[in-house]
Amino acid sequence: MRFLRFNTLALLLLSLLLTGCNSFLVSEEEVNLEVAKRLEQKNQNNVLLTLEGGNTLNLNLLVTEANIDFTERDGGLVLVDLVSDLEGTLTAFGQSFTLTTVVKPSFQSGVRIEEDRLYLVAPQITKIEVQGSSFGDQMLRSTLGSLHGDLEKSLVEYFDIHPIYVLDHSPFEKAAASLVKDITIREDSLELSVF
Repeated sequence: MRFLRFNTLALLLLSLLLTGCNSFLVSEEEVNLEVAKRLEQKNQNNVLLTLEGGNTLNLNLLVTEANIDFTERDGGLVLVDLVSDLEGTLTAFGQSFTLTTVVKPSFQSGVRIEEDRLYLVAPQITKIEVQGSSFGDQMLRSTLGSLHGDLEKSLVEYFDIHPIYVLDHSPFEKAAASLVKDITIREDSLELSVF
């Protein structure tokens, strides 16, 4: 097994040297396809937010759609638009309101690699849209505005443990994953430098 791993690594290095290639690309389309597959697993994320006065907003967030866009703007950013189903309870004015709505947060982020997995890093919310016009939706819309930092913190925690892409789609990706030294965000792709 160790001999096979060494041979694979040696073959990868030789092929990179012969082709003069010291990097490879992961396209925006590949990342979006992988994220869509992960979303099919329907993993809920519980978000506990603290309101003024010590009350809490306990929410279950289920991301149903995600669109990831790579841009070279500002030195390279990952732009993410999510569509999520949100259920929970909001306590305000001495009453509890049950909420069920669709929330669409948009944020920008960097990207990091850990072993063979690519993760978003330091997401910053740029916009939060709450669908619906009911009283509960309006309350949630105004509450989320004041809880911007708490929601960002929960996004950071979520993306710290949920990768957006795993470098295991080919023998080349698997072997090259351990050699990645730098990631550059290009227009519509990630460039992973191996030397």
